[in-house]
Amino acid sequence: MKTAKNLLIPLIIMIVLAIGLVVFFAVDKNRNGGGEPTSVSRVDLLYISPVDVSSVSVRHRDSGATVTVDKKTSGNGSDVYSYSGSDMTGEGYSQTLMGDFVDALTSFVGCVPVSQNGNLAEYGLDDPAFKVTIAKTDGSSSTILIGNLSPGKETCYVCAPGTTAVYYVNAKKYEQASKVGKDLLDRRVAKLSLSTIETVRFERRKDSLDLYASCVYDSSAETASFKFSKPFEVSSSAYFDRLIETVCDLEADGYEDPTNDNVSRLGLLNPAYTVTLMAKNASVFKFEFSATKNGYYYGRLNGSGKIFKVANDRLDNMESPVLVLISSYVFHDTCDNVLSIECSDRENKFALKLEVPKEKTFSDAEATVTLDGRNAKVFSSSGRSYAAMLYESIFCIDVGGVDETASISSSAVPAMTITIFDRNHSSVTYTFFKRNEDTYYVCKNGVYTKFYVFSRELYNDGGTDTYDYGIWPAYDLLTKAITNAINGIYEIPK
Repeated sequence: MKTAKNLLIPLIIMIVLAIGLVVFFAVDKNRNGGGEPTSVSRVDLLYISPVDVSSVSVRHRDSGATVTVDKKTSGNGSDVYSYSGSDMTGEGYSQTLMGDFVDALTSFVGCVPVSQNGNLAEYGLDDPAFKVTIAKTDGSSSTILIGNLSPGKETCYVCAPGTTAVYYVNAKKYEQASKVGKDLLDRRVAKLSLSTIETVRFERRKDSLDLYASCVYDSSAETASFKFSKPFEVSSSAYFDRLIETVCDLEADGYEDPTNDNVSRLGLLNPAYTVTLMAKNASVFKFEFSATKNGYYYGRLNGSGKIFKVANDRLDNMESPVLVLISSYVFHDTCDNVLSIECSDRENKFALKLEVPKEKTFSDAEATVTLDGRNAKVFSSSGRSYAAMLYESIFCIDVGGVDETASISSSAVPAMTITIFDRNHSSVTYTFFKRNEDTYYVCKNGVYTKFYVFSRELYNDGGTDTYDYGIWPAYDLLTKAITNAINGIYEIPK
């Protein structure tokens, strides 16, 4: 019995090892043989040197179209491509896109064998989706067949005509072969320098918005901003600036055929948005856009030619409310451009006079500022200027809203008046008329601006937050600071 037991134990161990070996090979086979091979010899199925390529032509099984890109070499040795496919139009084609098309479809190297004697129908190669023919400069040609995408969509199956050896390559070959003429069009819709733009008009149909602005170009910074003149006078915001910059340098994400059906179907008979750019040489560029459809804006330039599409996230500011497109401030200027400010309401008044060197601030040693004749260079212990706080409360009054249809009686008495004198001694006066308990209409030199502001912009007490003060509490605080400062320092009581 003891001998039998001794023999039984090694036998059990051998059986367990045998089962483990079978499981290992089964798992290994499943891992490596259940999909696309990962470690096999790769094959260079076809490679044609760029200098030998005359043209690449792809016949599409489903549409019957033939996409052909011809290649020549210029006198300086660079490659020049032209399009001669069956769907050729009079539009301009992209040298870069055509070059990528030729490069991708003349090199089938590193192909991974799938089957040396495959059933072509199983891989879509009995009636291939694409037949690629490469013509060479010596008059000969080579052909590759492209069948189905693999189940994972990361590769596609290929073979040479007359053979049953099947390989797979990166799906980018399939992607390039599937392109038609419109996919090779030049993506550049417009390339306009902001320095050449004189005026801009932005129209939005859904809320009848119609903005008209002149372009202000800063040649030193090579940037542009815009000054609206209709329906109100105010500066543009960074969001509007970015929208116009994008339109001036517009690149399409694709094209649609400019048929009457497409113009109607894509919403271009009655555009949702129109951006009109007038250049300094009197040239006009009118961009018409549809509402968003399937993640794109569709558009046309000057009402003709190809229909381009642009991803909606690149033109998202077209949807922005008007208060986002314009400057948030009713008016604004830097302190080095201002000589004095006079403010009054029905009970109080003050005069803030400045002498700030160019490109300097209130804290500069050479700057002087007085409030009603008293030295107003008073700071907190952290260096916050109380004069700057009052200045900002005046020049950073936020627009509360737009009310274009309101009218202000000629006999109305303003609740507050601000007169600003600049370094050239010219002046502008803003008056505020009560609209309701919370808001005030704003007039500029007696003309209604079509804006209103909230009362907090004039009367909010920010406590210890010196960036949240209205005008009159800021004036009161500066007065206290001047009176109670010690060596030019004053702290707000908590």
